[in-house]
Amino acid sequence: MRVRLVCLILALIVLASCADSDQLGAARRRLHNAPCGSSQAVAGVAGVNEDPRQVYLGDWVVISVCHLDALLHEAESQQQSITLFIEGLDSGVEPSGVDLETGTLTFILDRNEKNKGIWRQFLYNPLFDPYATMRVSVGIHGGRPLPRADGANMSLRLKKLYVDWGIALGLALLLGVAIALIVYARKSDMLRDGPPVDGVRRPYSLARVQMAFWFFLLVAGYVVIWLVTSEQDSIAPSLLGLVGISAATALAAVAVTKPSEGSLGTNGFWRDLVTDDRGVVALDRFQVVVWTLVLGGVFLYSVLGDLTMPEFSATMLALMGISSGTYIGFKLPMKSE
Repeated sequence: MRVRLVCLILALIVLASCADSDQLGAARRRLHNAPCGSSQAVAGVAGVNEDPRQVYLGDWVVISVCHLDALLHEAESQQQSITLFIEGLDSGVEPSGVDLETGTLTFILDRNEKNKGIWRQFLYNPLFDPYATMRVSVGIHGGRPLPRADGANMSLRLKKLYVDWGIALGLALLLGVAIALIVYARKSDMLRDGPPVDGVRRPYSLARVQMAFWFFLLVAGYVVIWLVTSEQDSIAPSLLGLVGISAATALAAVAVTKPSEGSLGTNGFWRDLVTDDRGVVALDRFQVVVWTLVLGGVFLYSVLGDLTMPEFSATMLALMGISSGTYIGFKLPMKSE
């Protein structure tokens, strides 16, 4: 039984390798190389998809280089590697394959910690601007990219979001979380100050709404970044502090309010958030709401624009902590009245 399982695994590996080789072979066949001159230059580029100019992040790209052997010898003499250049910038990505017979280099369009800044301009706003055009070349690491041979194509059309059943499932789950939050917020007491008293529902809790707000933003941001870049470690440490502040605020709000205390009835979602138990708009509540919305906007701009979660400074975390502490502090006198 074990022998059969090992054989099956080996067969799958062989089939995957053959499929990869077929894709790369097809990409080389789709290359439309420009005539080479006497100097080193890029003669053509092609991806592995049906449209050789369309690529996704993580795809293979085959680049034809005039006088590749001379370039390799020059790189070796400088004790440097050959790397992929994107719009004239060194991405630091080294070739995953070298074919001297065809004069081609194979690269993987890899986004990592060192070249995130290069990819930012191409992956910007993937949900509403799905395509970006980029020009690629090769060169010796730390040097300049090779020029274009006369008539050569060096442009690729990057599709920012690769949609398959997995992506569709991820977006569906994200939508499901959003719908569940809205439904439970309206139908249950999940985001309210407590259970109903004598059949009268309590107002919405500012602390619990803030906690739900950051929970959903983090989930949505993580899923969007993962769908586009496949990055699985995108949550910045400061965001954990922000979530911790919102959770601590919610716990403290419960601790200083007895089940029998607090106002009854609701004046609407927004007024419940910014008014105190006397129905008066409270500055401590208003500033918590405003700063939460401001930081939430910065978060969304960073995720949708740069495909990265923002790293808030210690000063910003302290500001949120002071705002939340002030909100809890103003609840204490109300408790003793």
